[in-house]
Amino acid sequence: MKRFNCKQLVRALGVALISAASLYGISTTPAHASFFPQQNNEACMAEQAGFALNCTANDVRVSKVDNVRNLDGSEGVECNLGELFTFKADVTITTTANRRYDYSVYLPEGPWSAQDFNTSNTCSILIGQNDLPGVDLEEGLDACADISKAAGFSPTHLYAGETITMFCRDDDNSGKAEFNYCAAWHNKEDADCSIADPAAPGTPSKCRCDSFDIDVFIKPNPPTIVKDLVSTDTRPEPGGTYTFDLSFTNPNAETALYITGLEDKVDTGADGSFETTLDLWGATGAAGGADGIYLTASNCSQPGPDADGKPGYIAPSGSYSCQFTVHIVDTDLPDDQSPELYNDLIKVTLEDKNGTAVTNGNSCAAVGGIDGDHCSNVEQVNVTNLPPTISVLKTANPTQVPESGADVTYTIEVTNTSDAWDSPVLLTYLMDDKFGNLDGQGSCAIGGYIAQGATYTCSFTEFISGTGAGSHTNTATAKATDNELDEAMASESETVQINDIPSSIALEKTADPIEVLETGDDPSQVRTVDFTFEFSVDASGVDNVFFETLNDNMFGDLTGDCWVDMLDGSPITAVPLAGFELAPGHNASCTIPLDLTGNAGDIHVNVATINGTDEDGQPVEAMDDATVTFIPGDPATDMKFAASMLVVIELQNAGIENVNLTLLTVGGANVFGNQATPGFRLLNSGGTFDSVLYPACALNQELTYNGSPGDTYACAFTIEFIPGLENTLPINFLNSVVATVEDDEGDSSTNDVLIQVITQE
Repeated sequence: MKRFNCKQLVRALGVALISAASLYGISTTPAHASFFPQQNNEACMAEQAGFALNCTANDVRVSKVDNVRNLDGSEGVECNLGELFTFKADVTITTTANRRYDYSVYLPEGPWSAQDFNTSNTCSILIGQNDLPGVDLEEGLDACADISKAAGFSPTHLYAGETITMFCRDDDNSGKAEFNYCAAWHNKEDADCSIADPAAPGTPSKCRCDSFDIDVFIKPNPPTIVKDLVSTDTRPEPGGTYTFDLSFTNPNAETALYITGLEDKVDTGADGSFETTLDLWGATGAAGGADGIYLTASNCSQPGPDADGKPGYIAPSGSYSCQFTVHIVDTDLPDDQSPELYNDLIKVTLEDKNGTAVTNGNSCAAVGGIDGDHCSNVEQVNVTNLPPTISVLKTANPTQVPESGADVTYTIEVTNTSDAWDSPVLLTYLMDDKFGNLDGQGSCAIGGYIAQGATYTCSFTEFISGTGAGSHTNTATAKATDNELDEAMASESETVQINDIPSSIALEKTADPIEVLETGDDPSQVRTVDFTFEFSVDASGVDNVFFETLNDNMFGDLTGDCWVDMLDGSPITAVPLAGFELAPGHNASCTIPLDLTGNAGDIHVNVATINGTDEDGQPVEAMDDATVTFIPGDPATDMKFAASMLVVIELQNAGIENVNLTLLTVGGANVFGNQATPGFRLLNSGGTFDSVLYPACALNQELTYNGSPGDTYACAFTIEFIPGLENTLPINFLNSVVATVEDDEGDSSTNDVLIQVITQE
């Protein structure tokens, strides 16, 4: 969220600060100031400034953060790397400048710098208040603290006992938290700072970024306790020895760990009780004859002290490992012949250098662990009776069938491979993962005894088929018990190959009509032919076919034009060809109208190819062609007619007054304006008739009184008829030529001549 400063442009006249300081006797000792409440999750300094920063100034800095305490006032503040933490401390602000205003301290809330321009970063901000003497250089313009090294002012401000929340980081791997900050200030006084609008640099360099260690201990990360069973996890009755390795590595590069206790916890019966505790730093001895758990060997011991004498020292990045052996004696195993289970885990107790428990959540919940207890993974061992053993052999006849299926006879052989004391065994279970319980199927039955080394044989028959090439695998499992009801189990699988029956499709392409008139030399002429594409799936196949594409060597990809509208000769709602499914023995079709061109005698042959995929994923394809012959058409011509007419008019003044020619029209069209109509156009351009050249007709041509030399006027114009050559309509013209003359009193006289022209093309 960007925030913008609003600067007050006009302020009241103030008095000289140095004089005021002298007048009121301000002390030069550090002022005990107070911060506004810390602003969290705010924009960082570069975003507040609105531009990238390169802080190089040293005007204002945080010179010291000391007297660090927990919120309850106790010492020994600790933090977890990468997490925010809160503490109390005294913060000292120092300046090297005469006057700086509204200083603000930005604390990154993550592993970045406050001067980085990244709108995803957030910072918390400490802003000093000017509510105490010696820090208000702007005389009340705003409530933010100012600072000065000038005479009469303290160059340091002490914020005592402030509550601060900051991000726990240790960039220099010192083991101490770093006070990482950037300081900003204003160089000019103004009402431009508030708790919601902290100071931001006015230029990229007018800020300072720094970090230094403070008295906050980085809590060590807990190690992962690893326990490995290096011996067998099972022993026959009455038990035996189990050897374990213990190891862990201090994950902290700068911080030591201290191991204060090491125990092995054993849960007999794996019921969650962990009733036996073995001190791995304690004495070892031979196993006794009575049932019990004994520590018979151990090279585990507490590490020596550090330089300050604190025992159990695990150096930064150091490791600890040891090995021990447990002997379990158990002659009373469960009555149901199941193994006696023993869950075994290791509990390590750890502290940091301050004696504070190193915590890691609740890894020791199963053994009631407390802070500082770290438990390993559980290793489970067991003590069992020696079970009987059997083997199973399964065979199939035949081992291959067609995709359409065939009967297969399976033979099961169960052999007793137990020792003599476990024989004979009772066959109690005979199952197939595909065909279920085999008891009663074919010759198979359970409930019989099998002597040592003997084999029980039976068989059953099943129909095996498949929708695609591949195989069918089924597994037979047999179980048998000895005289102690200990159970033996064995399985055997058999695979029958399923051979694919390939699919076949056909395409029949027909044209309607098969003969069309030639299109000749006219490129706009085409002949439309309906091509029908009927496709089918061979009835001898077993797979449905999914059709995909239809291509033509002349017309290209026709897939999108083929909408299947016939199925087995009956209409259906049209559906696209792509994805159309057709079962064996069925046919479907689509019809596509296509345009052809050609001359008489041309033969158009186009070949179509249809493609698809059957249910086995195998591609199928079929092709067919159709032939269309072009037949000759009769020749024909059209004739169009065009004409123009030269009109010569001669006007004679029959009166006693001079007159002017004021209007000359043909069918209402103005000759003087060369006017055009839908049927004809006028060209007032004169012309020659009977070898006499006549001028164009002139508007306002004067005709003098009758009997005078100028009483007669002749002129010519042309009528061009607009016939079929231009608009395909016949000439149909019947109009009058009208001439109008006026005398000087405005009286007019008209004369007209009828013209008639009619053609039918």
